[in-house]
Amino acid sequence: MQKKLFQLSVPIFVESIMGTIIGSIDTIMLSSYSDDAVAAVSIANQILFLIQVFACIVTTGTSILCAQYIGAKKTEEEQNDLITASILMNVGMGVVLTILMSLFYPVILSFLNLSVTVRDYAGEYLQVINWFLWIQLISAIFSAILRSYGKTKQSMYVSMGMNICNILLNYLLIFGKFGLPAMGIRGAAIATVVGRFLAFLVLMWILFDMRGKQAGWKICWGKIVPNMRRVITYGIPAAGEQISYNLAQFLVMFFVTMLGMKAVTAQSYINTCVRFIYIFSVSLGQGTAIMVGWSFGAGEYEKADKECRFAGKCTFIFSMIMMAIMFIFRDRMFSLFTSDSEIAALAGTVFLANFLLETGRSQNLVYVASLRAVGDVKFPLYIGIVSMWCVAVGGSYLFGIVLHMGLFGVWLAQGLDECLRAVGMGIRWKKKGYARMEAAK
Repeated sequence: MQKKLFQLSVPIFVESIMGTIIGSIDTIMLSSYSDDAVAAVSIANQILFLIQVFACIVTTGTSILCAQYIGAKKTEEEQNDLITASILMNVGMGVVLTILMSLFYPVILSFLNLSVTVRDYAGEYLQVINWFLWIQLISAIFSAILRSYGKTKQSMYVSMGMNICNILLNYLLIFGKFGLPAMGIRGAAIATVVGRFLAFLVLMWILFDMRGKQAGWKICWGKIVPNMRRVITYGIPAAGEQISYNLAQFLVMFFVTMLGMKAVTAQSYINTCVRFIYIFSVSLGQGTAIMVGWSFGAGEYEKADKECRFAGKCTFIFSMIMMAIMFIFRDRMFSLFTSDSEIAALAGTVFLANFLLETGRSQNLVYVASLRAVGDVKFPLYIGIVSMWCVAVGGSYLFGIVLHMGLFGVWLAQGLDECLRAVGMGIRWKKKGYARMEAAK
């Protein structure tokens, strides 16, 4: 069990760590260009992620069903019908979201309490990224399907290639090397788009080659709508939690902007570093979800329970070790990003609150993924809505603004939210046990 879990999770981990390292290098590059540019890209990505998370309805529902279909040994034709319906849904979702973003992102930016420079930078970045948003959404469904089949290495290789391409183009286009014009933040956006498009082409080739060889590829239009309904049945509650989370985080970001641009920039640097801490939990959670889905589909409920509990222990231990190391070396770490001592000091102080946050988040990422994998998608949504909005959002305003605790208060509220939800998820998994799994099937 442990060997298979790590075989699935390690490529996801490597893929994620590569993306995080290169994302951090991107941040360092942009910080050399302008601290305002870093803040602008952070805000723009928060907006984009808020929009993209709606596509998780399809991605999450497909991942759950694919893993269960494989475990239950559904026919190749049934599996292909599900995949076809999922791809068509994300194509439509990508087009609609691209159009909506082009119409409303200027309104969203004007709503935030941003300086003129940061707002202009964010708008320039979004102008380029937005029109190619559909590429990322379709690539996400390709990658989710490949992972459900255990093809995590292929997804890892594609992601590594995309990120390397992105960083090389960033270097060329942000600063204008080898005779190219120095395009600044627009160059960073173009580099991101080109990297994503190349990854899209490769993922599409891998998926269609794999499925075509196994069962041919015939579109049965009469089964498209029923499969779409199945995906939505699982996807809406599962994605609803992510939508709620990102809406809540968007409002929290608004509170951070009320604290000033130094707080916004410090938040960007903290988030960059924090990725290195929870990335293992994300990877192991995704690997666990695949295995729990397979076990559930095959009716091996006790095995699914052991897989979930083992992963939960691993994520907690690893997260705490990583957190301790990064806290000790926080001053040197933040000096890589900025020469502004006030921003670095603020980020270092706030970093202490992340111990509490990572304690809860390391468990949430595993137990929520496992609950979804067995079809228990509504409970994480219900507890998430209550905790995210009452504790994360309400607490951020209370601690950060009303009690004048600033950015530290905002992160303290996030930590309390994660811990409360972690307790709820753990109790749910333990209390319902195999009876829930069998009933859900």
